[in-house]
Amino acid sequence: MSEGLGETLEQAKAILDAHNLKYEYKNYALYIQHPTKDWLAFDYRYTTGRWGTLLDRRNRYGKHYWCKGTKDLIDRFIMKLDDEDKND
Repeated sequence: MSEGLGETLEQAKAILDAHNLKYEYKNYALYIQHPTKDWLAFDYRYTTGRWGTLLDRRNRYGKHYWCKGTKDLIDRFIMKLDDEDKND
């Protein structure tokens, strides 16, 4: 997947703000804090849709994944983790 998503930084930030997610922007990436798990965050490249999980601020697995955009990342991965905890 080498094509860009066409999403701007402002668009990505607006989506994160609408979902009340805390984030930082540095090194051309958004570092998104999980809403309920303090030890879990996401390293998200909004221009390509590439993301990885950060455990205690480190990508321990060294893996990155792709999503279709900021809203897709939130709906399919970030909030899904919250829903799974509620079902347990």
